[in-house]
Amino acid sequence: MSIYRTNAVVLGSYKFGEADKVVILLTEEFGKVRAVAKGIRKTKSSIGARLEPMSVVDISLRTGRELDTVDQVKLVSTHSHIRDDFNRLRQGLAMVEAINKVTPDRDPVPHLYALLSRALTALNDNPAPLMLAGFFWRLLAVEGHAPQLEACVSCGGTDGLTKFDVLEGGVHCTSCGSGIGITPAAVQVLKLILGGRMHEALALPESPATNEVNQLAMEAMEAHLERRLRSLGVFDRHL
Repeated sequence: MSIYRTNAVVLGSYKFGEADKVVILLTEEFGKVRAVAKGIRKTKSSIGARLEPMSVVDISLRTGRELDTVDQVKLVSTHSHIRDDFNRLRQGLAMVEAINKVTPDRDPVPHLYALLSRALTALNDNPAPLMLAGFFWRLLAVEGHAPQLEACVSCGGTDGLTKFDVLEGGVHCTSCGSGIGITPAAVQVLKLILGGRMHEALALPESPATNEVNQLAMEAMEAHLERRLRSLGVFDRHL
C-alpha cells in the first residue's frame, strides 16, 4: 500500500460504516478519487471540517483496491465568503455537483480541476450575476457541447434567431421554431462567455438578458446530465 499526495477540491461525501465517510475528491493530477476518511463522523474528529464540499486541500492518500484511505489533510482554502452567503453557497454546491456528475473516477482531468478551482475562487471573491451560468456554459464547452449561436441548428439559416433549443444545442430561427424564446441581447451575452470574454460577462449587472442566460444555463446543464441538479433543487431554481 503506497501513499501519494495531491491537491484536491472536495466534491462531496457519503456515509460508510458506523463512523466513517467516503470523501469524493477532484484531484489535480489523478482525477476523481474516492477515499475513506476513518472516524470522520465522530464528534472529536479533527479532519471533518477540512473535508467539507468546495474546500481545497493538500491531502495524502493511501492507495486501496477500490477505495483509497485519507492519511493526512492540510486545509488550503474553505472559500469562507461562499459559505457565509446563501446565494453563493447554492452556486458553489451546484458547481461541485455538476463536476462530480460529469467526471469519471480515476481519469486525470487537469482542465476540469483548473476550471473548478478558478470558478470557486472567483465566486468567493465576486458574486457576479453570471458566475454560475458562466461556469455551466464553460463546462459544457470543454465537454464538447458548446451551443451553436451563429445559425439555426435545424436549417442553418442566420435570420430571425429567436429560439434556443437546449436538447439540440443551439439557436433556432422563427421558421423552425422549437425551443425557448431568446433575445438578441442574451445571445450576445452567451457570445461573451463562450468567446473568451468571460471577464466582460462577469462585469455585467443583472438584467433581463443575464436572467435569460442564467435560466438557459441551468436547463442546458441539466439536459446534458439527464437529471436535475439537487443543489439547485434545494434552493430557489431561479439563478
